[in-house]
Amino acid sequence: MELKRRVALNGIQLDEVDERIVITSVEPGDGQENITAVDAAAGYGQRITGCRRRTVDMVVRFSIHENGRSTAGQQARSEVLEAVNAWAAQATKGAYLTVNYKPERRLYVVLAQAPGEGTLWEWSREFSITFRAYAVPYWEEETRRSARIGNDGISGSDTILMEGSAVTAVDAELLNMSGMAVQSAAITIGQKTIRVSGLGMAANEALVIDHTADALIRIRIRAANGSYRSVMDKRTTDSADDFTAAPGSTSVSYEAQRGCRLTLYWRCRFL
Repeated sequence: MELKRRVALNGIQLDEVDERIVITSVEPGDGQENITAVDAAAGYGQRITGCRRRTVDMVVRFSIHENGRSTAGQQARSEVLEAVNAWAAQATKGAYLTVNYKPERRLYVVLAQAPGEGTLWEWSREFSITFRAYAVPYWEEETRRSARIGNDGISGSDTILMEGSAVTAVDAELLNMSGMAVQSAAITIGQKTIRVSGLGMAANEALVIDHTADALIRIRIRAANGSYRSVMDKRTTDSADDFTAAPGSTSVSYEAQRGCRLTLYWRCRFL
């Protein structure tokens, strides 16, 4: 039964697991912020030294429309709850959660608390599931955006406009357009530069700097046949740890040993 309130994990809708499931509420929680500060030298007030969002919760509440005032009814309610928990278990190691009232938005969550059976006799009881976003505690766009930088030369620069309301990760793909190997390159996003050397990147191969669902950065070369090999060890010691951009305009540029095409990808994030 399709409901007014809908929630899905990796595209699988909860209300399609069993027609007796009725979603009563979908409640995005407040983001858990961690602000650190030290006393100001002037003798009053404090100076903020760091601000980081730690997590954000999503609580899904539902009931089971099956009368539990008989042994058969309690068994049926238990079976439905098992099916719900199997659906929620998709997020044990991480899954994308979407809701019908936030189109083009997703939240990468893990299962923080599955519902227990409690008293199955109480047919009107409401159950709840808590999902928690750790790695990326923001809603982000489902469809990633892109921008091509420069004109396939040894260098190029431009400005990208980052929408949304939170800092987001930026991925980069530098495609070797020359007919010879590229050994070195540097990509700059805002004030952050990642340099690589000793690449051995052949013609039609691409340097790919991207992120896993858990927000871990990867630096790899994609071969012409689509296979990947890691070149994380080719990053120079003076390189930035990651590529991120805040809402607003961000300058970007690249330099390479030979002619390359740089394309950037990102998903805007929202508080």
